Amino acid sequence: MTRIIMDEMKRTREALRALLLRVQEGLRLTIRLAGGEEDMTPLLARVGELEDESDREMTRITGELADIVGKLYLAGLLKRAVVCDAVVAHGAEAMLDTLQSVAATWRELMDSEPGAVTHETRLLLDSMLQNCVVMIEKTVDILDGKDSSETALAFIRELDRNVNQANLTAHEALLGQKGDRRAILRLIRVFKNVEALGDKIKSAAMYLLYIRTGEFIKV
Repeated sequence: MTRIIMDEMKRTREALRALLLRVQEGLRLTIRLAGGEEDMTPLLARVGELEDESDREMTRITGELADIVGKLYLAGLLKRAVVCDAVVAHGAEAMLDTLQSVAATWRELMDSEPGAVTHETRLLLDSMLQNCVVMIEKTVDILDGKDSSETALAFIRELDRNVNQANLTAHEALLGQKGDRRAILRLIRVFKNVEALGDKIKSAAMYLLYIRTGEFIKV
């Protein structure tokens, strides 16, 4: 029974890894979309597809994890690992949902008020998204067991601080910017959503590190 359970957990862990890589693809697509040098329609469509795929995968993964929990009985440590996997699966789906919202809002801005987006705004958004890409890469390393040290989580926290600082800088610039207030509020929402995305990635890394080390480090 134990061997069967471990094989099932390995399969769900592989599915979880694929889910996180979808988030990474969504981030890179959003970076390209924000760059404004490509047709946004196919980029936005692919982000939407990733969100739909992640929703289905999250439902499937959590269903499989619930079945595993039912077989574990007294295996407390394994049960906690399965619950953490479920938390990460839900978190990854929420990340892609956030990315879809960011991409859709950006498209609306480009269609209705492109002049509201300054060069500084693009650079700050690109910086935040690039930091999130690296955060996901390091989170996958933790999942794969390539780096299960507290240093890995400290590195992710540092990247998240970069995201938070860029969000604050963007807020200050946007609140002092003249122009269509609705467009400016939409931009503020975009930055706030990306800042929240960094928090979600950081939280996923925390749970995955807990599975590997048994030590719950609050971030």
